[in-house]
Amino acid sequence: MEIHHENLKPCYLTSLLITVNVAIFILVFSLPQQVMEWVFRTFSFSSTTSLEIWRWFTSLFLHVSASHLFFNMLGLYFFGSILEREVSAQWYLSIYFISGLIGTFVYMFTSADPVVGASGCIFGLMGAAMLMNPIKRIHFYVFPLPLGIVAISFVVFEALIVYFRPEHLQDIANNVAHVAHLGGVLAGAVFAFFYDTMRALKGVGMLLICVILMILLAPVLTLIALVGGFVLNVIEYIVGFFLYGLANLISPLWV
Repeated sequence: MEIHHENLKPCYLTSLLITVNVAIFILVFSLPQQVMEWVFRTFSFSSTTSLEIWRWFTSLFLHVSASHLFFNMLGLYFFGSILEREVSAQWYLSIYFISGLIGTFVYMFTSADPVVGASGCIFGLMGAAMLMNPIKRIHFYVFPLPLGIVAISFVVFEALIVYFRPEHLQDIANNVAHVAHLGGVLAGAVFAFFYDTMRALKGVGMLLICVILMILLAPVLTLIALVGGFVLNVIEYIVGFFLYGLANLISPLWV
């Protein structure tokens, strides 16, 4: 994916958040196995540990695999870069963290399994961005598409899983807490209305147009998603190899 930028304002916060998440991942996976397991036990979140306040925040910075990290950071880069150019730093960080917390809160009522990851935060950024600037052009793999179509595709996908496959609210095998995604995107959308109500209302109208376009272009969009998904999986494998390699490189420091 590539963003078409009219506003070239540097995205310092998005870059900082990506750097922090990647650094924590490399550090955690460089630790001895027993220590790494202790980190996940101590800093992940679950409904049974919800009174341990630090877990609400620390869980947002942990990822269980390179794949988990890669796709979250990819979303953070694209949706975060768009939103950071639209709102102030205070609003951006508020949307990021509060969306993550609300996603965690919603998840708490659906599963007792531990959860980690920044996906609630990122879906919050997406929820706000799709109302603030739904026609921002994104090169989705190689095809230019409005942000609204990309965002709605993700939301519909998550909603369908939650509705038709409730047993997969927490997809352990793929490290995906689908209901937390929906909580995050809803929080981000609410933030957009608080930030600029009229603009968000216009965004809703544009999203309705995007839905019509999605219906008309469904076969083409499906093909794009299938081809692009394959490409991203290849890139994810390469990135994972690199990240695990860095972790192994510094692991002797803890011996």
